[in-house]
Order: sequence, then C-alpha cells, then structure tokens
Amino acid sequence: MNKKERISVVGYGRVGLPLGRELKTRGYDVYGTVTSEEKCQSLNAEGLITDVLTFTPEANGDLDKALTTDILIVTIPPSAKAEGSFETIMANLAKAAAQSCVKKVLLISATSVYKQTGDVVREEDATHQASPFFGTDWLKIEELFSLRSEFETTVVRFSGLMGGGISAGVYFSGRELKGVNQPINMIHVDDCVSIMAEIIDQQVWGEAFNASADEHPCKRDFYTKACTVAGMALPLFIDEPVPYRIVNCDKLKKRLSYSFKYPDPIQGL
Repeated sequence: MNKKERISVVGYGRVGLPLGRELKTRGYDVYGTVTSEEKCQSLNAEGLITDVLTFTPEANGDLDKALTTDILIVTIPPSAKAEGSFETIMANLAKAAAQSCVKKVLLISATSVYKQTGDVVREEDATHQASPFFGTDWLKIEELFSLRSEFETTVVRFSGLMGGGISAGVYFSGRELKGVNQPINMIHVDDCVSIMAEIIDQQVWGEAFNASADEHPCKRDFYTKACTVAGMALPLFIDEPVPYRIVNCDKLKKRLSYSFKYPDPIQGL
C-alpha cells in the first residue's frame, strides 16, 4: 500500500461516504464530491475535504480537481432524478479520467450483469442486459472504464445493499413479494466499505469481483425479520416463483483473503 496516494471519491453516498471516512482513518489523502451544498458544508466541517459536483450529463463543478488524483473511486448510482442518461454521464467521466493523471479506478457495479437462471453465477458469467433498475446495462458501464488503457480498473459488483441507516424492509413493507421461498443475495454496507478499502490497501487492480454475503436466506425469512425489527408491516408474501440467481464470491474471498463481517444477511439486520 502507498498512503501517499491521493484518492478521490466521486459520489459521497451510502457507500462512498463511509468509505471516504474509512480511507481517511487508514491514513490516505481523501477528497470527495457530493451533489448538495448543505451536505458539502457539513462534511467539510467534519474534516472531509469535499466539493459539489453534479452531472447533467456534463460536469457541473470542478471535475479537474476531482481527477487530480492517483486513485478514482466511482460510486455514482443511476437515478430517476439525474439529468441526462446514466451511460452518457459515465462515458463523460471515463473520458475525462483518461485525459487526467488518474492511474487507477475503483468502480461500483451490480450483480444485475448476471442472468437469473436459478444457477450459481461467477464473474465470468457477466452479460450485457438491462437492469430492472432504470434499465442500466452495467457491463457496458464497466467497459467504459475497464477497456481503457490509460488507467487500470477494478470493478466490484455488489448485490442488494443493507445497513447504512436504511432498513431493508422499506422496499417491500406492505407490498406484494413473489418468489418468497427463493434465495436472495445481499451485502451489508460495512462489508462494501471493507472490501473496497482492502482492494486499495492490497493494490489489486485490473480485476472484477462479486461481492455478496456468503449465505442466501429465502426472501420470506429475510424480509420477515427486516420488517419486524424495523417495526414495519410485513410484505404480502406470494409463493409464485420468479427468476433468481445465486452470486458466488469465492474469487473475492480468495484473492483478498476476505471474511465477511456479516456472512448471514439475517444476522446483519
């Protein structure tokens, strides 16, 4: 590891912000961006050097400052509120990074790159397909960075997020939930942060990793507890099967010698 390297986190959000705090604790020189002036002021007061940066889809703010870095961490999620397509935003960012001094990129992606065939999926099984969330083709987003020769990119494909102050039960409380006896793929935000910090500490570049908790409880068990501990109404459970996948993380655990903080998602609620 080289603690003299500068790190920029474009997107101090649910994963990016705790990651920035963790990297600062580990001794790195960290800079980050947010989309609101209020949050910017709060984080600067906390001691995290932060600026406002938005995309419409062109950058609004000091993108050059964010790209004056050794390691660029991209944690921007697709959003219905975003002006301009997510793909265009990411293409613009990748092109700008290629014209900067950025040497390494760490990109958050999603396990929606895998078909839901009921099988176990590994990194080599990724395909081009539209995600159910905003229709994003995550493999295409990954390739905007990973196919660049100007820097090395490591991609982390996260399963469904839990933790970080947001109850997992909020997504299905009081709503219909099909396929309740089928397995789910989840990961705690604390594990997301630790995994990304370890990639940087261990200097693991040019890779793609799945990141999902070891165990895959059924939807009924997981969301019953998620809603119960949050004091929310239970989902309307429907036995009708739906497509699913089981995400395998052996590559990540072996390459990083990583053990999940929350290997059982139910215990992380």
